[in-house]
Amino acid sequence: MKIYKNIFLLVPLLLSGCQSPTDNNENTDGDENVNCIIKEKTTINFLSMSDSGYHDELTKMITSFEEKEPNVKVNLYNPLGSGNYNMLEKYVVAGFFKEDYPDLVQCYPDNVIKYIGQDKAVNVDPLVNNKEYGLSDEEIEDYIASFIEEGRRYQKEGTYSLPFCKSTELLYYNADALIGLNLSSVNPSLNEGKPLDATYLDNLTWEELFDELCPAIKAYNDAQDSSHKIYVDSDTSAIFTYDSDENFFITLANQYQYGYTSIDSTSKGKIDFNNENMKNLMKTLKAAKDNKYLLTRGSNKGNYVSYTFTDKKALFTISSTAGLSYNYNKNNPFKIGVARIPHAKNHDYSAINQGPSLCILDHNDENRATASFLLWKHFTNETNSSSRALKTGYMGVRKSSYKTEEYIAAKSVTDSSDLLKLATANNLNKISEVRDDTFNTPVFRGSSNVRTNVGLLIKDCLNSENLDEEIDELFNFYVSDAESYIKNN
Repeated sequence: MKIYKNIFLLVPLLLSGCQSPTDNNENTDGDENVNCIIKEKTTINFLSMSDSGYHDELTKMITSFEEKEPNVKVNLYNPLGSGNYNMLEKYVVAGFFKEDYPDLVQCYPDNVIKYIGQDKAVNVDPLVNNKEYGLSDEEIEDYIASFIEEGRRYQKEGTYSLPFCKSTELLYYNADALIGLNLSSVNPSLNEGKPLDATYLDNLTWEELFDELCPAIKAYNDAQDSSHKIYVDSDTSAIFTYDSDENFFITLANQYQYGYTSIDSTSKGKIDFNNENMKNLMKTLKAAKDNKYLLTRGSNKGNYVSYTFTDKKALFTISSTAGLSYNYNKNNPFKIGVARIPHAKNHDYSAINQGPSLCILDHNDENRATASFLLWKHFTNETNSSSRALKTGYMGVRKSSYKTEEYIAAKSVTDSSDLLKLATANNLNKISEVRDDTFNTPVFRGSSNVRTNVGLLIKDCLNSENLDEEIDELFNFYVSDAESYIKNN
Protein backbone atom coordinates (compact mmCIF):
# COMPACT_ATOMS: atom_id res chain seq x y z
CA MET A 1 0.00 0.00 0.00
CA LYS A 2 2.71 2.52 -0.98
CA ILE A 3 0.16 5.18 -1.73
CA TYR A 4 -0.82 5.45 1.93
CA LYS A 5 2.62 5.12 3.47
CA ASN A 6 3.09 8.80 4.31
CA ILE A 7 -0.41 9.70 5.42
CA PHE A 8 -1.84 6.75 7.28
CA LEU A 9 -0.91 4.92 10.41
CA LEU A 10 -0.04 1.29 9.82
CA VAL A 11 -0.93 -0.94 12.74
CA PRO A 12 1.23 -4.10 12.73
CA LEU A 13 -0.59 -7.15 14.02
CA LEU A 14 0.73 -10.63 14.68
CA LEU A 15 -0.66 -13.81 13.18
CA SER A 16 -0.45 -17.50 13.89
CA GLY A 17 -1.47 -20.73 12.19
CA CYS A 18 -4.67 -22.70 12.33
CA GLN A 19 -5.62 -26.22 11.46
CA SER A 20 -8.49 -27.34 9.28
CA PRO A 21 -10.92 -29.80 10.87
CA THR A 22 -10.51 -31.91 7.73
CA ASP A 23 -6.72 -32.09 8.00
CA ASN A 24 -5.25 -35.55 8.47
CA ASN A 25 -3.19 -34.33 11.41
CA GLU A 26 -4.93 -34.71 14.74
CA ASN A 27 -5.47 -31.64 16.84
CA THR A 28 -3.50 -32.74 19.88
CA ASP A 29 -2.73 -29.32 21.38
CA GLY A 30 -6.33 -28.21 21.92
CA ASP A 31 -6.06 -25.43 19.34
CA GLU A 32 -9.21 -23.28 19.64
CA ASN A 33 -8.78 -22.12 16.04
CA VAL A 34 -9.25 -25.53 14.50
CA ASN A 35 -12.36 -24.24 12.70
CA CYS A 36 -10.90 -21.10 11.20
CA ILE A 37 -11.98 -20.38 7.64
CA ILE A 38 -8.81 -19.03 6.02
CA LYS A 39 -6.27 -21.87 5.73
CA GLU A 40 -3.45 -19.99 4.02
CA LYS A 41 -1.41 -17.01 5.16
CA THR A 42 -3.35 -13.96 3.99
CA THR A 43 -2.83 -10.22 4.46
CA ILE A 44 -5.62 -7.69 3.98
CA ASN A 45 -5.48 -3.90 4.17
CA PHE A 46 -8.33 -1.96 5.76
CA LEU A 47 -8.59 1.76 5.02
CA SER A 48 -10.73 3.36 7.72
CA MET A 49 -11.95 6.80 8.73
CA SER A 50 -12.37 6.00 12.44
CA ASP A 51 -11.20 8.97 14.48
CA SER A 52 -8.57 8.85 17.19
CA GLY A 53 -11.16 8.29 19.91
CA TYR A 54 -12.31 5.04 18.30
CA HIS A 55 -9.02 3.88 16.80
CA ASP A 56 -7.97 1.83 19.83
CA GLU A 57 -11.35 0.11 20.02
CA LEU A 58 -11.19 -0.80 16.34
CA THR A 59 -7.70 -2.18 16.80
CA LYS A 60 -8.93 -4.40 19.63
CA MET A 61 -11.65 -5.79 17.37
CA ILE A 62 -9.06 -6.54 14.70
CA THR A 63 -6.89 -8.31 17.25
CA SER A 64 -9.78 -10.48 18.39
CA PHE A 65 -10.57 -11.25 14.75
CA GLU A 66 -7.02 -12.40 14.16
CA GLU A 67 -7.32 -14.71 17.14
CA LYS A 68 -10.28 -16.35 15.38
CA GLU A 69 -8.56 -16.32 12.00
CA PRO A 70 -4.82 -16.62 12.85
CA ASN A 71 -3.77 -17.03 9.23
CA VAL A 72 -5.03 -13.53 8.50
CA LYS A 73 -3.05 -10.37 9.12
CA VAL A 74 -4.99 -7.10 9.01
CA ASN A 75 -3.18 -3.86 8.30
CA LEU A 76 -5.27 -0.95 9.53
CA TYR A 77 -4.63 2.34 7.77
CA ASN A 78 -6.14 5.30 9.52
CA PRO A 79 -5.89 9.06 8.91
CA LEU A 80 -6.85 9.56 12.57
CA GLY A 81 -9.64 11.98 11.83
CA SER A 82 -7.96 14.01 9.08
CA GLY A 83 -9.34 14.32 5.59
CA ASN A 84 -12.72 13.12 4.39
CA TYR A 85 -14.39 10.33 2.45
CA ASN A 86 -13.88 12.01 -0.90
CA MET A 87 -10.17 12.20 -0.12
CA LEU A 88 -10.15 8.49 0.65
CA GLU A 89 -11.97 7.82 -2.61
CA LYS A 90 -9.32 9.73 -4.58
CA TYR A 91 -6.51 7.74 -2.99
CA VAL A 92 -8.29 4.48 -3.65
CA VAL A 93 -9.08 5.28 -7.30
CA ALA A 94 -5.51 6.48 -7.89
CA GLY A 95 -4.32 3.19 -6.43
CA PHE A 96 -6.35 1.22 -8.95
CA PHE A 97 -3.96 2.30 -11.69
CA LYS A 98 -0.94 1.17 -9.63
CA GLU A 99 -2.47 -2.05 -8.30
CA ASP A 100 -1.99 -0.48 -4.88
CA TYR A 101 -5.37 -0.21 -3.12
CA PRO A 102 -6.99 -1.63 0.03
CA ASP A 103 -9.05 -4.79 0.36
CA LEU A 104 -11.64 -3.12 2.57
CA VAL A 105 -12.49 0.57 2.61
CA GLN A 106 -14.86 2.67 4.68
CA CYS A 107 -17.12 4.63 2.36
CA TYR A 108 -20.42 6.21 1.47
CA PRO A 109 -22.60 4.88 -1.36
CA ASP A 110 -21.49 7.68 -3.68
CA ASN A 111 -17.90 6.49 -3.26
CA VAL A 112 -18.89 2.93 -4.09
CA ILE A 113 -20.28 4.07 -7.44
CA LYS A 114 -16.72 5.05 -8.45
CA TYR A 115 -15.38 1.66 -7.37
CA ILE A 116 -18.10 -0.14 -9.30
CA GLY A 117 -17.32 2.01 -12.34
CA GLN A 118 -13.70 0.81 -12.22
CA ASP A 119 -14.92 -2.80 -11.89
CA LYS A 120 -13.17 -3.09 -8.52
CA ALA A 121 -16.09 -3.42 -6.09
CA VAL A 122 -16.84 -7.01 -5.08
CA ASN A 123 -20.41 -8.27 -5.30
CA VAL A 124 -20.64 -9.84 -1.84
CA ASP A 125 -23.76 -11.92 -2.54
CA PRO A 126 -21.73 -15.15 -3.05
CA LEU A 127 -19.93 -14.47 0.26
CA VAL A 128 -23.15 -13.74 2.12
CA ASN A 129 -24.74 -16.89 0.72
CA ASN A 130 -21.78 -19.20 1.32
CA LYS A 131 -22.96 -22.22 3.30
CA GLU A 132 -19.75 -22.49 5.32
CA TYR A 133 -19.02 -18.95 6.47
CA GLY A 134 -21.76 -16.68 5.08
CA LEU A 135 -24.84 -15.39 6.89
CA SER A 136 -27.48 -17.79 8.10
CA ASP A 137 -31.15 -16.95 7.66
CA GLU A 138 -31.25 -15.98 11.34
CA GLU A 139 -28.25 -13.69 10.95
CA ILE A 140 -29.69 -11.99 7.87
CA GLU A 141 -32.93 -11.41 9.78
CA ASP A 142 -30.92 -9.91 12.65
CA TYR A 143 -29.45 -7.11 10.51
CA ILE A 144 -31.52 -3.93 10.12
CA ALA A 145 -33.18 -4.47 6.75
CA SER A 146 -32.71 -0.95 5.35
CA PHE A 147 -28.99 -1.05 6.22
CA ILE A 148 -28.52 -4.18 4.14
CA GLU A 149 -30.80 -2.88 1.39
CA GLU A 150 -28.62 0.22 0.97
CA GLY A 151 -25.86 -1.97 -0.45
CA ARG A 152 -28.22 -3.14 -3.19
CA ARG A 153 -29.42 0.28 -4.40
CA TYR A 154 -26.79 0.69 -7.09
CA GLN A 155 -27.16 0.65 -10.87
CA LYS A 156 -25.55 -2.79 -11.05
CA GLU A 157 -27.29 -5.88 -9.75
CA GLY A 158 -25.78 -7.31 -6.58
CA THR A 159 -24.66 -6.11 -3.14
CA TYR A 160 -21.62 -3.85 -3.21
CA SER A 161 -21.43 -2.37 0.28
CA LEU A 162 -22.11 -3.58 3.80
CA PRO A 163 -23.32 -1.57 6.83
CA PHE A 164 -20.71 -0.41 9.32
CA CYS A 165 -21.50 2.83 11.19
CA LYS A 166 -25.08 3.79 10.44
CA SER A 167 -27.15 6.69 11.70
CA THR A 168 -30.38 8.52 11.04
CA GLU A 169 -31.96 11.80 12.16
CA LEU A 170 -33.99 12.63 15.24
CA LEU A 171 -35.72 15.69 16.66
CA TYR A 172 -33.94 17.21 19.68
CA TYR A 173 -35.76 19.75 21.81
CA ASN A 174 -35.33 21.90 24.90
CA ALA A 175 -37.28 19.80 27.39
CA ASP A 176 -36.84 22.35 30.19
CA ALA A 177 -38.75 24.91 28.13
CA LEU A 178 -41.29 22.70 26.38
CA ILE A 179 -42.35 19.79 28.59
CA GLY A 180 -45.26 20.95 30.72
CA LEU A 181 -45.70 24.17 28.70
CA ASN A 182 -49.41 25.06 28.51
CA LEU A 183 -50.28 26.92 25.32
CA SER A 184 -54.05 26.81 25.76
CA SER A 185 -54.11 30.58 26.32
CA VAL A 186 -53.01 31.12 22.69
CA ASN A 187 -54.41 27.94 21.10
CA PRO A 188 -57.03 26.10 23.20
CA SER A 189 -57.16 23.09 20.86
CA LEU A 190 -53.41 22.42 20.80
CA ASN A 191 -52.71 18.97 22.29
CA GLU A 192 -56.39 18.92 23.30
CA GLY A 193 -55.77 21.82 25.64
CA LYS A 194 -53.21 19.86 27.68
CA PRO A 195 -49.63 20.96 28.43
CA LEU A 196 -47.01 19.75 25.98
CA ASP A 197 -45.61 16.31 26.71
CA ALA A 198 -43.15 13.86 25.14
CA THR A 199 -45.90 11.86 23.44
CA TYR A 200 -47.25 14.92 21.62
CA LEU A 201 -43.79 15.99 20.45
CA ASP A 202 -43.01 12.44 19.34
CA ASN A 203 -45.96 12.40 16.94
CA LEU A 204 -45.75 15.78 15.23
CA THR A 205 -46.66 16.23 11.59
CA TRP A 206 -45.15 19.03 9.53
CA GLU A 207 -48.64 20.50 9.27
CA GLU A 208 -49.11 20.52 13.05
CA LEU A 209 -45.63 21.93 13.56
CA PHE A 210 -45.82 24.89 11.19
CA ASP A 211 -49.56 25.61 11.27
CA GLU A 212 -50.30 25.12 14.96
CA LEU A 213 -47.35 24.61 17.30
CA CYS A 214 -44.88 27.21 16.01
CA PRO A 215 -47.48 30.03 15.83
CA ALA A 216 -48.65 29.19 19.36
CA ILE A 217 -45.10 29.13 20.74
CA LYS A 218 -44.25 32.44 19.06
CA ALA A 219 -47.43 34.09 20.37
CA TYR A 220 -46.73 32.78 23.86
CA ASN A 221 -43.10 33.91 23.81
CA ASP A 222 -43.97 37.35 22.46
CA ALA A 223 -46.37 37.84 25.37
CA GLN A 224 -43.72 37.14 28.02
CA ASP A 225 -41.43 39.67 29.63
CA SER A 226 -37.71 39.20 29.09
CA SER A 227 -37.25 37.06 32.20
CA HIS A 228 -39.91 34.52 31.21
CA LYS A 229 -39.26 34.01 27.51
CA ILE A 230 -38.73 30.35 26.59
CA TYR A 231 -36.28 31.11 23.78
CA VAL A 232 -34.11 34.08 22.87
CA ASP A 233 -35.75 36.15 20.14
CA SER A 234 -33.12 37.74 17.89
CA ASP A 235 -32.32 38.29 14.23
CA THR A 236 -30.78 34.81 14.07
CA SER A 237 -33.39 32.89 16.06
CA ALA A 238 -36.08 30.45 14.93
CA ILE A 239 -38.29 28.02 16.78
CA PHE A 240 -37.33 25.00 14.66
CA THR A 241 -34.00 24.26 12.97
CA TYR A 242 -32.74 21.60 10.56
CA ASP A 243 -29.01 20.97 10.22
CA SER A 244 -28.93 19.45 6.72
CA ASP A 245 -30.69 21.17 3.82
CA GLU A 246 -30.03 18.13 1.63
CA ASN A 247 -31.60 15.69 4.08
CA PHE A 248 -34.55 18.02 4.64
CA PHE A 249 -35.44 18.07 0.96
CA ILE A 250 -34.91 14.33 0.43
CA THR A 251 -36.86 13.40 3.57
CA LEU A 252 -39.84 15.55 2.58
CA ALA A 253 -39.88 14.05 -0.91
CA ASN A 254 -39.84 10.56 0.59
CA GLN A 255 -42.41 11.16 3.31
CA TYR A 256 -44.93 12.82 1.00
CA GLN A 257 -44.11 10.36 -1.81
CA TYR A 258 -43.63 13.22 -4.24
CA GLY A 259 -40.54 11.67 -5.81
CA TYR A 260 -36.81 12.32 -5.47
CA THR A 261 -34.76 10.08 -7.77
CA SER A 262 -35.05 6.64 -9.36
CA ILE A 263 -33.21 4.36 -11.78
CA ASP A 264 -34.88 3.78 -15.15
CA SER A 265 -35.04 0.66 -17.30
CA THR A 266 -31.67 1.47 -18.89
CA SER A 267 -29.98 1.66 -15.43
CA LYS A 268 -29.66 5.42 -15.74
CA GLY A 269 -30.42 7.73 -12.86
CA LYS A 270 -33.57 9.82 -13.12
CA ILE A 271 -34.68 13.01 -11.33
CA ASP A 272 -38.28 12.92 -10.12
CA PHE A 273 -38.66 15.93 -7.82
CA ASN A 274 -39.31 18.64 -10.41
CA ASN A 275 -43.06 18.79 -9.78
CA GLU A 276 -45.68 21.14 -8.38
CA ASN A 277 -45.99 19.24 -5.11
CA MET A 278 -42.34 19.77 -4.19
CA LYS A 279 -42.55 23.39 -5.30
CA ASN A 280 -45.52 23.95 -3.01
CA LEU A 281 -43.59 22.40 -0.12
CA MET A 282 -40.75 24.85 -0.74
CA LYS A 283 -43.26 27.70 -0.58
CA THR A 284 -44.53 26.36 2.75
CA LEU A 285 -41.01 26.25 4.12
CA LYS A 286 -40.29 29.75 2.82
CA ALA A 287 -43.34 31.07 4.71
CA ALA A 288 -42.16 29.28 7.86
CA LYS A 289 -38.73 30.80 7.50
CA ASP A 290 -40.16 34.30 7.00
CA ASN A 291 -42.26 33.85 10.16
CA LYS A 292 -39.10 32.85 12.06
CA TYR A 293 -40.45 29.35 12.62
CA LEU A 294 -37.70 27.68 10.57
CA LEU A 295 -33.98 28.00 10.04
CA THR A 296 -31.64 25.65 8.18
CA ARG A 297 -27.90 25.77 7.79
CA GLY A 298 -28.31 27.03 4.23
CA SER A 299 -30.64 29.82 5.31
CA ASN A 300 -28.32 30.61 8.23
CA LYS A 301 -25.45 31.78 5.99
CA GLY A 302 -23.89 28.32 6.13
CA ASN A 303 -23.56 28.34 9.92
CA TYR A 304 -24.52 25.19 11.82
CA VAL A 305 -27.92 25.61 13.44
CA SER A 306 -26.86 23.38 16.35
CA TYR A 307 -25.39 26.57 17.80
CA THR A 308 -28.76 28.27 17.45
CA PHE A 309 -30.21 25.45 19.52
CA THR A 310 -27.49 25.32 22.18
CA ASP A 311 -27.63 29.12 22.56
CA LYS A 312 -31.38 28.81 23.30
CA LYS A 313 -32.27 30.79 20.18
CA ALA A 314 -34.26 27.76 19.01
CA LEU A 315 -36.36 25.14 20.78
CA PHE A 316 -36.02 22.31 18.27
CA THR A 317 -33.31 20.97 16.01
CA ILE A 318 -33.09 17.97 13.68
CA SER A 319 -29.68 16.42 13.29
CA SER A 320 -27.82 13.13 13.10
CA THR A 321 -28.20 10.58 15.87
CA ALA A 322 -24.41 10.29 15.81
CA GLY A 323 -23.96 13.98 16.63
CA LEU A 324 -25.88 14.38 19.87
CA SER A 325 -22.96 16.06 21.63
CA TYR A 326 -23.11 18.98 19.17
CA ASN A 327 -26.57 19.81 20.53
CA TYR A 328 -25.34 19.96 24.13
CA ASN A 329 -24.01 23.16 25.68
CA LYS A 330 -21.71 22.11 28.49
CA ASN A 331 -21.35 25.71 29.70
CA ASN A 332 -25.07 26.39 29.88
CA PRO A 333 -26.76 22.98 29.76
CA PHE A 334 -30.46 22.23 29.62
CA LYS A 335 -32.41 18.99 29.52
CA ILE A 336 -32.60 17.63 25.97
CA GLY A 337 -35.64 15.68 24.87
CA VAL A 338 -35.48 13.32 21.90
CA ALA A 339 -38.33 12.55 19.50
CA ARG A 340 -39.01 11.20 16.05
CA ILE A 341 -38.70 13.82 13.32
CA PRO A 342 -42.07 15.17 12.15
CA HIS A 343 -43.83 13.20 9.42
CA ALA A 344 -46.18 14.02 6.57
CA LYS A 345 -49.85 14.11 7.52
CA ASN A 346 -51.65 10.88 6.56
CA HIS A 347 -48.33 9.23 5.71
CA ASP A 348 -46.08 6.84 7.61
CA TYR A 349 -43.11 8.05 9.60
CA SER A 350 -39.72 7.68 7.91
CA ALA A 351 -36.22 9.07 8.42
CA ILE A 352 -33.18 9.00 6.18
CA ASN A 353 -30.58 6.23 6.40
CA GLN A 354 -27.06 7.63 6.60
CA GLY A 355 -23.61 6.84 7.91
CA PRO A 356 -20.63 4.99 6.36
CA SER A 357 -20.47 1.44 5.06
CA LEU A 358 -17.65 -0.91 4.03
CA CYS A 359 -16.81 -1.95 0.47
CA ILE A 360 -14.67 -4.97 -0.43
CA LEU A 361 -12.35 -4.30 -3.37
CA ASP A 362 -11.35 -6.99 -5.82
CA HIS A 363 -7.77 -8.30 -5.96
CA ASN A 364 -8.64 -11.53 -7.80
CA ASP A 365 -7.79 -13.38 -4.60
CA GLU A 366 -10.49 -15.48 -3.00
CA ASN A 367 -8.75 -15.59 0.39
CA ARG A 368 -8.44 -11.80 0.58
CA ALA A 369 -12.07 -11.23 -0.38
CA THR A 370 -13.25 -13.89 2.07
CA ALA A 371 -11.06 -12.55 4.89
CA SER A 372 -12.41 -9.03 4.26
CA PHE A 373 -15.97 -10.32 4.46
CA LEU A 374 -15.22 -12.24 7.66
CA LEU A 375 -13.67 -9.10 9.18
CA TRP A 376 -16.85 -7.13 8.39
CA LYS A 377 -18.91 -9.94 9.89
CA HIS A 378 -16.76 -9.78 13.03
CA PHE A 379 -17.06 -5.98 13.25
CA THR A 380 -20.83 -6.29 13.13
CA ASN A 381 -21.45 -9.21 15.45
CA GLU A 382 -23.83 -8.58 18.34
CA THR A 383 -21.17 -7.54 20.85
CA ASN A 384 -19.02 -5.39 18.56
CA SER A 385 -21.98 -3.68 16.92
CA SER A 386 -23.38 -2.79 20.34
CA SER A 387 -20.00 -1.58 21.61
CA ARG A 388 -19.49 0.62 18.56
CA ALA A 389 -22.95 2.12 18.97
CA LEU A 390 -22.26 3.04 22.59
CA LYS A 391 -18.77 4.43 21.99
CA THR A 392 -19.42 6.41 18.81
CA GLY A 393 -23.10 7.37 18.85
CA TYR A 394 -23.76 5.42 15.66
CA MET A 395 -26.59 2.91 15.48
CA GLY A 396 -26.19 -0.79 16.04
CA VAL A 397 -26.56 -2.52 12.68
CA ARG A 398 -28.11 -5.67 14.18
CA LYS A 399 -31.29 -6.01 16.21
CA SER A 400 -29.49 -8.13 18.80
CA SER A 401 -26.97 -5.35 19.44
CA TYR A 402 -29.77 -3.37 21.11
CA LYS A 403 -30.31 -6.17 23.63
CA THR A 404 -26.86 -6.47 25.21
CA GLU A 405 -26.50 -5.75 28.92
CA GLU A 406 -24.30 -2.74 28.17
CA TYR A 407 -26.78 -1.20 25.75
CA ILE A 408 -29.74 -1.75 28.04
CA ALA A 409 -27.83 -0.22 30.96
CA ALA A 410 -26.82 2.85 28.92
CA LYS A 411 -30.36 3.57 27.74
CA SER A 412 -31.81 3.03 31.23
CA VAL A 413 -30.09 6.04 32.81
CA THR A 414 -32.58 8.26 34.64
CA ASP A 415 -30.25 10.32 36.84
CA SER A 416 -30.81 13.94 35.77
CA SER A 417 -27.64 15.17 37.49
CA ASP A 418 -25.65 14.34 34.34
CA LEU A 419 -27.67 15.97 31.56
CA LEU A 420 -25.47 14.70 28.71
CA LYS A 421 -25.66 11.11 29.93
CA LEU A 422 -29.42 11.50 30.32
CA ALA A 423 -29.71 12.91 26.78
CA THR A 424 -27.61 10.01 25.53
CA ALA A 425 -30.00 7.55 27.18
CA ASN A 426 -32.95 9.33 25.56
CA ASN A 427 -31.14 9.15 22.22
CA LEU A 428 -30.46 5.40 22.56
CA ASN A 429 -34.07 4.71 23.46
CA LYS A 430 -35.41 6.63 20.50
CA ILE A 431 -32.90 5.03 18.12
CA SER A 432 -34.20 1.64 19.26
CA GLU A 433 -37.71 2.71 18.30
CA VAL A 434 -36.97 4.17 14.85
CA ARG A 435 -34.23 1.81 13.64
CA ASP A 436 -36.55 -0.11 11.30
CA ASP A 437 -38.12 3.03 9.77
CA THR A 438 -35.15 4.38 7.85
CA PHE A 439 -35.18 4.71 4.06
CA ASN A 440 -32.59 4.68 1.28
CA THR A 441 -32.40 6.48 -2.04
CA PRO A 442 -31.04 5.02 -5.31
CA VAL A 443 -27.33 5.48 -5.96
CA PHE A 444 -26.08 6.09 -9.49
CA ARG A 445 -23.42 8.02 -11.33
CA GLY A 446 -24.36 11.59 -10.60
CA SER A 447 -26.54 10.93 -7.54
CA SER A 448 -24.10 12.78 -5.29
CA ASN A 449 -24.50 15.86 -7.53
CA VAL A 450 -28.29 15.57 -7.28
CA ARG A 451 -27.99 15.51 -3.50
CA THR A 452 -25.74 18.58 -3.52
CA ASN A 453 -28.11 20.43 -5.83
CA VAL A 454 -31.26 19.85 -3.78
CA GLY A 455 -29.41 21.29 -0.79
CA LEU A 456 -28.63 24.40 -2.83
CA LEU A 457 -32.18 24.45 -4.17
CA ILE A 458 -33.85 24.50 -0.76
CA LYS A 459 -31.34 27.13 0.43
CA ASP A 460 -32.13 29.41 -2.50
CA CYS A 461 -35.87 28.89 -2.03
CA LEU A 462 -35.67 29.87 1.63
CA ASN A 463 -33.49 32.90 0.85
CA SER A 464 -35.48 34.06 -2.18
CA GLU A 465 -36.95 37.57 -2.12
CA ASN A 466 -39.77 36.58 -4.49
CA LEU A 467 -40.13 32.81 -4.53
CA ASP A 468 -43.44 32.72 -6.42
CA GLU A 469 -41.75 34.22 -9.46
CA GLU A 470 -38.39 32.49 -9.08
CA ILE A 471 -39.35 28.94 -8.09
CA ASP A 472 -39.70 27.48 -11.59
CA GLU A 473 -36.39 28.98 -12.63
CA LEU A 474 -34.67 27.65 -9.50
CA PHE A 475 -36.00 24.12 -9.96
CA ASN A 476 -35.14 24.09 -13.67
CA PHE A 477 -31.61 25.37 -13.07
CA TYR A 478 -30.67 22.83 -10.41
CA VAL A 479 -32.36 19.94 -12.20
CA SER A 480 -30.57 20.78 -15.45
CA ASP A 481 -27.23 21.07 -13.68
CA ALA A 482 -27.72 17.75 -11.86
CA GLU A 483 -28.78 15.98 -15.05
CA SER A 484 -25.51 16.96 -16.71
CA TYR A 485 -23.69 14.66 -14.27
CA ILE A 486 -25.98 11.65 -14.66
CA LYS A 487 -24.56 8.85 -16.78
CA ASN A 488 -25.46 5.27 -17.58
CA ASN A 489 -23.78 2.50 -15.62
